[in-house]
Amino acid sequence: MSYILQKKIANTFREQIMKKGFNHVSVSSLMRILDIRRQTFYDSFQDKYDLLEWQLNDTLEETIDNNIDYLHWKEILKLFIYEIDAHKRYYYECLTVQTEVNVADIFATHLVVLLAHVLERQELISNKKAQDNMWILCLGISTTIIHNVTTPNPVDYELIVKQAINAIEYSFES
Repeated sequence: MSYILQKKIANTFREQIMKKGFNHVSVSSLMRILDIRRQTFYDSFQDKYDLLEWQLNDTLEETIDNNIDYLHWKEILKLFIYEIDAHKRYYYECLTVQTEVNVADIFATHLVVLLAHVLERQELISNKKAQDNMWILCLGISTTIIHNVTTPNPVDYELIVKQAINAIEYSFES
């Protein structure tokens, strides 16, 4: 299946989750909306959880991984957190309704890609303590973002961006 068709399925999936909620979106309903055959869907995805994981990774690759050579890491971090904030309903459903896909790990894995780039520029990439710190820091940032999406009283995403940047800068100054 082409990337374009995968993307079309994933975008429709995301729209439907935001409208109806995760539990009310099925592979059959996606096939009806997109007017595709069952096999077309299963050529790329095992089920809606596999589609969810693909969609999350694809979005974060576009937001984080693909921008590393073009934008400053702080801008990429801001884009990432803005993406989550702009589609809060979608991420809320992904985080609170389903348990098959570990969203925190997906977030952290892509943040590690970003921070590895920062470590490289500071010539710390071979430093074991810096690497350990990077993973823990990425999990902490992921958890903070997830908490903000799932809490009844979220803070403005700009505050989380500031806190994450401060934590990263402080960690690599030490």
